[in-house]
Amino acid sequence: MKFELDKSLLEFLLGDREVMRLARVLISIDLFFVMVHGIKYAFKQDFIDLFGYWIYRNLTITNDWSLPEITNYLKFVVIIYLLCRVYAVIRQPVYLAWAFVFTVALLDDSLQIHEGMGAYISNMPGEFVLFGTELQSDRGLRVQDIGELIMFAIYGSVFSLVLGIGFLRSQLQHRKIGVGFGLLLGSLAFFAVVVDVIDRVAGSYSRTLAQVVATIEDSGEMFVVSLTVAFAFIVYRRHGPNAEQA
Repeated sequence: MKFELDKSLLEFLLGDREVMRLARVLISIDLFFVMVHGIKYAFKQDFIDLFGYWIYRNLTITNDWSLPEITNYLKFVVIIYLLCRVYAVIRQPVYLAWAFVFTVALLDDSLQIHEGMGAYISNMPGEFVLFGTELQSDRGLRVQDIGELIMFAIYGSVFSLVLGIGFLRSQLQHRKIGVGFGLLLGSLAFFAVVVDVIDRVAGSYSRTLAQVVATIEDSGEMFVVSLTVAFAFIVYRRHGPNAEQA
């Protein structure tokens, strides 16, 4: 089945049965984790008594290095591998650029880099001032939160440079595929940045509300990464070492 440039991202995914099967499997796994996460919070003590705290902690989608998070890390690894394989075959820099972006995303997510930067800024002696304004807020954001947003801004600048070079040096067909990855990254950024900020603000009003928003944030990230795996897989099938013939 030939890749056609005028297809939307959704049509592109829906047009391949194997990819749709893969997407359904990945989304089903994500939904299972989200469902278990909800049950755990609804029946917390009963769940701990029945399965133990270790199982409780490692099935929590909002905990770093829990089973759902590790699954997400592995999905990032698959995306990076597929993009590198495609680049090795067709030598279009846009795929190498996206491999770099997703590698940074994986490292940041697994090593909590932006959280660490936020903690570093919040622990600086004295008041942290940016452009003459003291970094404090009465709207639920902490200095650490603003530090994290600064780190995201740095990521955005670096990504823009790397992707700009990759797009300029690639053919039109592959630029359009790159735009598909951009839409997915934008969706991921929405949950990782925007919803995360809402989570921090919600935490100053209600712990329950904060837990709900945090669940939306992490489950949204899981779903987007699963769709990105499916998209990377279909690109690999079209342009990888065993590419389908038109």
